[in-house]
Amino acid sequence: MPWYFNIADKTGSAVLKAETIFINLQIEQIKVTGEGISIVLQGNRPLLDAIELKRPINWKIIKGKLNDNHLLEQILKGLEESLQRQNISKSM
Repeated sequence: MPWYFNIADKTGSAVLKAETIFINLQIEQIKVTGEGISIVLQGNRPLLDAIELKRPINWKIIKGKLNDNHLLEQILKGLEESLQRQNISKSM
């Protein structure tokens, strides 16, 4: 099920669509799309949650390309915040 999250960049703010396309006990793959952006990110969040390890999620782009590292950092920050909000609402 897709969800939306906001990011702020140099030119203002943008709304991006995210959708989990694969998940198992170790990794998850999330497709992020928006105006001029279409990437698939893979992270180790399920593994970190399973072993209750408080480390930053290790993200990498596995499909698509993004040349702006600052924009990638903003996307990852917004994505992680939206995932954290989802986890909080599921636990209630």
